[in-house]
Amino acid sequence: MDNVLLSVSNLSIRKGKEEAVRSSSFSVFRGRITALVGESGAGKSLTALALSGLLPAGFTVSGSIVFSGRDLLALPEDSFRSVRGRGISLMLQSAADALNPVYRIGQQVRTVLRINGRDSSEENIRRILSEAGIEEAYDMYPHELSGGMRQRALTAIAMAPGPELLVADEITSSLDDDIAHMMMDLVRKMASELSASILMITHDLPLASEYASHIAVMHGGYTVEEGGAEDVLSSPRHPYTSFLLRCASLEKDERGRLFSIPGKMPSPYDSVPGCSFSSRCPYRAAQCDLPVPVKREGSHSWRCING
Repeated sequence: MDNVLLSVSNLSIRKGKEEAVRSSSFSVFRGRITALVGESGAGKSLTALALSGLLPAGFTVSGSIVFSGRDLLALPEDSFRSVRGRGISLMLQSAADALNPVYRIGQQVRTVLRINGRDSSEENIRRILSEAGIEEAYDMYPHELSGGMRQRALTAIAMAPGPELLVADEITSSLDDDIAHMMMDLVRKMASELSASILMITHDLPLASEYASHIAVMHGGYTVEEGGAEDVLSSPRHPYTSFLLRCASLEKDERGRLFSIPGKMPSPYDSVPGCSFSSRCPYRAAQCDLPVPVKREGSHSWRCING
Protein backbone atom coordinates (compact mmCIF):
# COMPACT_ATOMS: atom_id res chain seq x y z
CA MET A 1 0.00 0.00 0.00
CA ASP A 2 1.34 3.41 -0.99
CA ASN A 3 0.43 5.00 2.35
CA VAL A 4 2.31 2.43 4.47
CA LEU A 5 5.52 3.93 5.85
CA LEU A 6 6.56 1.00 8.05
CA SER A 7 5.60 -2.65 7.72
CA VAL A 8 6.76 -5.11 10.38
CA SER A 9 6.22 -8.79 9.51
CA ASN A 10 6.80 -11.87 11.68
CA LEU A 11 9.40 -10.07 13.77
CA SER A 12 11.16 -12.40 16.22
CA ILE A 13 13.68 -11.25 18.82
CA ARG A 14 15.78 -13.83 20.68
CA LYS A 15 18.62 -13.94 23.15
CA GLY A 16 19.95 -17.44 23.64
CA LYS A 17 17.01 -19.59 24.77
CA GLU A 18 14.83 -16.54 25.43
CA GLU A 19 12.31 -15.46 22.81
CA ALA A 20 10.96 -12.11 23.96
CA VAL A 21 9.19 -11.30 20.69
CA ARG A 22 7.79 -14.32 18.84
CA SER A 23 5.82 -12.90 15.91
CA SER A 24 5.15 -9.18 15.79
CA SER A 25 3.41 -7.84 12.69
CA PHE A 26 1.86 -4.40 12.20
CA SER A 27 1.90 -1.35 9.93
CA VAL A 28 2.40 2.38 10.43
CA PHE A 29 0.75 4.68 7.91
CA ARG A 30 2.15 7.95 6.59
CA GLY A 31 1.10 11.02 8.54
CA ARG A 32 -0.91 9.00 11.06
CA ILE A 33 -0.58 7.69 14.62
CA THR A 34 -0.41 3.95 15.23
CA ALA A 35 -0.62 2.60 18.79
CA LEU A 36 1.14 -0.58 19.86
CA VAL A 37 -0.59 -1.60 23.09
CA GLY A 38 -0.34 -4.37 25.67
CA GLU A 39 0.73 -5.13 29.22
CA SER A 40 4.32 -4.94 30.43
CA GLY A 41 6.27 -7.91 29.14
CA ALA A 42 4.38 -8.12 25.84
CA GLY A 43 7.51 -7.24 23.84
CA LYS A 44 6.62 -3.68 22.87
CA SER A 45 9.83 -1.94 23.98
CA LEU A 46 12.13 -4.56 22.42
CA THR A 47 10.19 -4.10 19.19
CA ALA A 48 10.87 -0.35 19.42
CA LEU A 49 14.60 -0.95 19.89
CA ALA A 50 14.65 -3.35 16.94
CA LEU A 51 13.06 -0.71 14.70
CA SER A 52 15.93 1.64 15.57
CA GLY A 53 18.67 -0.98 15.38
CA LEU A 54 19.47 -0.37 19.03
CA LEU A 55 18.98 -3.80 20.58
CA PRO A 56 21.69 -4.66 23.14
CA ALA A 57 24.46 -7.08 22.18
CA GLY A 58 23.44 -10.73 22.18
CA PHE A 59 20.00 -10.32 20.64
CA THR A 60 19.20 -11.80 17.24
CA VAL A 61 16.38 -10.59 15.01
CA SER A 62 14.49 -12.29 12.19
CA GLY A 63 11.50 -11.38 10.08
CA SER A 64 11.30 -8.10 8.21
CA ILE A 65 11.13 -4.39 9.02
CA VAL A 66 10.34 -2.55 5.79
CA PHE A 67 10.68 1.21 6.22
CA SER A 68 10.01 3.52 3.29
CA GLY A 69 10.51 0.62 0.88
CA ARG A 70 13.73 -0.78 2.43
CA ASP A 71 14.04 -3.88 4.61
CA LEU A 72 16.14 -2.55 7.49
CA LEU A 73 17.16 -6.02 8.67
CA ALA A 74 18.81 -6.63 5.31
CA LEU A 75 20.94 -3.47 5.54
CA PRO A 76 24.56 -3.34 6.72
CA GLU A 77 24.98 -1.71 10.15
CA ASP A 78 26.39 1.49 8.66
CA SER A 79 23.34 1.87 6.45
CA PHE A 80 21.03 1.23 9.40
CA ARG A 81 22.70 4.10 11.26
CA SER A 82 21.85 6.43 8.39
CA VAL A 83 18.14 5.69 8.91
CA ARG A 84 18.17 6.90 12.52
CA GLY A 85 17.35 10.55 13.09
CA ARG A 86 16.01 11.72 9.75
CA GLY A 87 14.29 8.39 9.14
CA ILE A 88 13.31 6.89 12.48
CA SER A 89 13.69 8.79 15.75
CA LEU A 90 13.26 6.99 19.07
CA MET A 91 11.86 8.75 22.13
CA LEU A 92 12.49 6.65 25.23
CA GLN A 93 10.32 6.16 28.30
CA SER A 94 12.56 7.83 30.88
CA ALA A 95 13.70 11.34 29.98
CA ALA A 96 15.92 11.42 33.07
CA ASP A 97 17.88 8.43 31.74
CA ALA A 98 17.83 9.47 28.08
CA LEU A 99 19.21 13.00 28.62
CA ASN A 100 22.94 13.44 29.20
CA PRO A 101 23.32 14.94 32.70
CA VAL A 102 26.61 16.76 31.94
CA TYR A 103 25.46 18.77 28.90
CA ARG A 104 23.05 21.66 28.68
CA ILE A 105 19.83 21.06 26.76
CA GLY A 106 20.85 23.41 23.94
CA GLN A 107 24.10 21.48 23.49
CA GLN A 108 22.23 18.19 23.26
CA VAL A 109 19.90 19.53 20.58
CA ARG A 110 22.92 20.92 18.70
CA THR A 111 24.64 17.52 18.72
CA VAL A 112 21.60 15.81 17.19
CA LEU A 113 21.29 18.51 14.52
CA ARG A 114 24.99 18.27 13.57
CA ILE A 115 24.92 14.46 13.34
CA ASN A 116 21.96 14.69 10.96
CA GLY A 117 23.35 17.56 8.89
CA ARG A 118 20.74 20.07 10.04
CA ASP A 119 21.04 23.76 10.89
CA SER A 120 22.71 23.79 14.32
CA SER A 121 22.71 27.56 14.86
CA GLU A 122 21.61 28.96 18.21
CA GLU A 123 18.67 30.61 16.50
CA ASN A 124 17.38 27.29 15.14
CA ILE A 125 17.95 25.48 18.44
CA ARG A 126 15.99 28.12 20.32
CA ARG A 127 13.22 27.85 17.72
CA ILE A 128 12.98 24.09 18.25
CA LEU A 129 12.94 24.48 22.03
CA SER A 130 10.34 27.23 21.72
CA GLU A 131 8.09 24.90 19.69
CA ALA A 132 8.44 22.38 22.52
CA GLY A 133 7.47 25.10 25.01
CA ILE A 134 10.85 25.28 26.81
CA GLU A 135 13.01 27.93 25.13
CA GLU A 136 14.29 28.85 28.61
CA ALA A 137 15.91 25.41 28.86
CA TYR A 138 18.60 26.31 26.29
CA ASP A 139 21.28 26.95 28.96
CA MET A 140 19.89 24.56 31.59
CA TYR A 141 21.06 21.10 32.64
CA PRO A 142 18.57 18.19 32.84
CA HIS A 143 18.62 18.18 36.66
CA GLU A 144 17.39 21.79 36.64
CA LEU A 145 14.21 20.84 34.78
CA SER A 146 10.94 19.46 36.10
CA GLY A 147 9.79 16.04 34.92
CA GLY A 148 7.43 17.58 32.39
CA MET A 149 10.14 19.89 31.06
CA ARG A 150 12.54 16.97 30.66
CA GLN A 151 9.92 15.16 28.57
CA ARG A 152 9.55 18.31 26.44
CA ALA A 153 13.33 18.48 26.03
CA LEU A 154 13.38 14.87 24.92
CA THR A 155 10.62 15.64 22.44
CA ALA A 156 12.63 18.55 21.03
CA ILE A 157 15.71 16.34 20.62
CA ALA A 158 13.72 13.53 18.98
CA MET A 159 11.98 15.86 16.52
CA ALA A 160 14.99 18.07 15.77
CA PRO A 161 16.27 15.95 12.82
CA GLY A 162 12.84 16.11 11.16
CA PRO A 163 12.16 12.34 11.21
CA GLU A 164 9.69 10.54 9.00
CA LEU A 165 8.70 8.32 11.94
CA LEU A 166 8.77 9.01 15.67
CA VAL A 167 8.74 5.91 17.87
CA ALA A 168 7.42 7.12 21.24
CA ASP A 169 7.99 4.37 23.82
CA GLU A 170 5.76 4.80 26.90
CA ILE A 171 6.52 8.52 27.04
CA THR A 172 3.52 9.25 29.26
CA SER A 173 3.86 6.36 31.73
CA SER A 174 5.31 8.48 34.55
CA LEU A 175 2.98 11.46 34.01
CA ASP A 176 -0.42 12.19 35.51
CA ASP A 177 -3.42 12.20 33.17
CA ASP A 178 -3.50 15.94 32.40
CA ILE A 179 0.24 16.16 31.72
CA ALA A 180 0.08 12.97 29.64
CA HIS A 181 -2.51 14.57 27.35
CA MET A 182 -0.47 17.78 27.13
CA MET A 183 2.58 15.73 26.14
CA MET A 184 0.70 13.77 23.48
CA ASP A 185 -0.81 17.00 22.12
CA LEU A 186 2.69 18.47 21.84
CA VAL A 187 4.13 15.39 20.13
CA ARG A 188 1.20 15.24 17.71
CA LYS A 189 1.52 18.95 16.90
CA MET A 190 5.28 18.79 16.24
CA ALA A 191 4.89 15.63 14.17
CA SER A 192 2.06 17.16 12.15
CA GLU A 193 4.20 20.18 11.29
CA LEU A 194 6.84 17.79 9.90
CA SER A 195 4.28 15.46 8.25
CA ALA A 196 5.80 12.71 10.41
CA SER A 197 4.14 9.48 11.48
CA ILE A 198 4.05 8.29 15.09
CA LEU A 199 4.28 4.80 16.55
CA MET A 200 2.82 5.28 20.03
CA ILE A 201 3.88 2.43 22.33
CA THR A 202 1.76 2.32 25.46
CA HIS A 203 -0.10 0.19 27.97
CA ASP A 204 -2.70 2.97 28.27
CA LEU A 205 -5.51 1.87 25.95
CA PRO A 206 -7.80 4.86 26.73
CA LEU A 207 -4.99 7.26 25.80
CA ALA A 208 -4.28 5.30 22.62
CA SER A 209 -7.97 5.44 21.69
CA GLU A 210 -7.88 9.25 21.81
CA TYR A 211 -4.86 9.71 19.55
CA ALA A 212 -4.36 6.67 17.32
CA SER A 213 -6.16 5.92 14.07
CA HIS A 214 -4.68 2.41 13.93
CA ILE A 215 -4.08 -0.02 16.83
CA ALA A 216 -1.99 -3.19 17.15
CA VAL A 217 -2.33 -5.30 20.31
CA MET A 218 0.58 -7.38 21.61
CA HIS A 219 0.56 -10.25 24.09
CA GLY A 220 3.35 -12.68 24.91
CA GLY A 221 5.50 -11.56 21.98
CA TYR A 222 2.72 -11.88 19.39
CA THR A 223 0.57 -9.30 17.66
CA VAL A 224 -2.83 -10.77 18.52
CA GLU A 225 -5.02 -8.13 16.87
CA GLU A 226 -4.58 -5.20 14.50
CA GLY A 227 -6.81 -2.81 12.64
CA GLY A 228 -8.37 0.61 12.47
CA ALA A 229 -8.90 2.05 15.94
CA GLU A 230 -12.68 2.13 15.53
CA ASP A 231 -12.81 -1.55 14.51
CA VAL A 232 -10.49 -2.76 17.27
CA LEU A 233 -12.17 -0.73 20.01
CA SER A 234 -15.80 -1.26 19.01
CA SER A 235 -15.56 -4.84 17.70
CA PRO A 236 -12.56 -6.56 19.32
CA ARG A 237 -12.04 -10.08 17.94
CA HIS A 238 -9.39 -11.37 20.34
CA PRO A 239 -10.32 -12.09 23.99
CA TYR A 240 -7.19 -10.29 25.22
CA THR A 241 -8.26 -7.06 23.51
CA SER A 242 -11.72 -7.40 25.05
CA PHE A 243 -10.19 -7.90 28.49
CA LEU A 244 -7.95 -4.83 28.08
CA LEU A 245 -11.03 -2.78 27.25
CA ARG A 246 -12.85 -4.11 30.31
CA CYS A 247 -9.89 -3.10 32.49
CA ALA A 248 -9.74 0.34 30.87
CA SER A 249 -13.43 0.96 31.53
CA LEU A 250 -12.95 0.12 35.24
CA GLU A 251 -15.55 -2.64 34.95
CA LYS A 252 -16.44 -4.54 38.11
CA ASP A 253 -16.40 -8.35 38.29
CA GLU A 254 -19.11 -10.54 39.81
CA ARG A 255 -17.67 -9.91 43.29
CA GLY A 256 -17.88 -6.15 42.86
CA ARG A 257 -14.12 -5.78 42.48
CA LEU A 258 -12.33 -4.07 39.60
CA PHE A 259 -11.99 -6.51 36.72
CA SER A 260 -8.46 -7.83 36.17
CA ILE A 261 -7.07 -10.21 33.58
CA PRO A 262 -6.38 -13.62 35.17
CA GLY A 263 -3.02 -15.36 34.99
CA LYS A 264 0.22 -13.86 33.78
CA MET A 265 2.09 -13.12 30.59
CA PRO A 266 4.22 -16.05 29.30
CA SER A 267 7.91 -15.54 30.01
CA PRO A 268 10.54 -15.45 27.24
CA TYR A 269 11.63 -18.92 28.38
CA ASP A 270 8.18 -20.47 27.88
CA SER A 271 7.36 -22.51 24.81
CA VAL A 272 4.30 -21.01 23.12
CA PRO A 273 3.30 -23.30 20.24
CA GLY A 274 -0.21 -21.91 20.00
CA CYS A 275 -2.05 -18.84 21.27
CA SER A 276 0.03 -16.84 23.75
CA PHE A 277 -3.14 -15.99 25.68
CA SER A 278 -4.49 -19.55 25.99
CA SER A 279 -3.33 -20.10 29.60
CA ARG A 280 -5.30 -16.98 30.66
CA CYS A 281 -8.33 -17.37 28.43
CA PRO A 282 -11.72 -18.63 29.68
CA TYR A 283 -12.57 -19.73 26.12
CA ARG A 284 -9.55 -22.01 25.76
CA ALA A 285 -9.98 -25.11 23.58
CA ALA A 286 -7.63 -27.89 22.47
CA GLN A 287 -6.96 -26.10 19.17
CA CYS A 288 -5.50 -23.14 21.07
CA ASP A 289 -2.35 -25.17 21.78
CA LEU A 290 -1.69 -25.57 18.06
CA PRO A 291 -0.35 -22.87 15.72
CA VAL A 292 -3.10 -20.26 15.34
CA PRO A 293 -3.62 -18.76 11.86
CA VAL A 294 -4.29 -15.08 11.40
CA LYS A 295 -7.85 -14.25 10.38
CA ARG A 296 -8.68 -11.15 8.37
CA GLU A 297 -11.73 -9.06 7.61
CA GLY A 298 -10.74 -6.09 5.52
CA SER A 299 -7.93 -4.27 7.34
CA HIS A 300 -8.89 -5.93 10.66
CA SER A 301 -6.84 -9.02 11.61
CA TRP A 302 -6.65 -11.22 14.70
CA ARG A 303 -4.89 -14.39 15.86
CA CYS A 304 -7.64 -16.49 17.48
CA ILE A 305 -9.60 -19.66 16.59
CA ASN A 306 -12.78 -17.73 17.38
CA GLY A 307 -13.91 -14.30 16.28
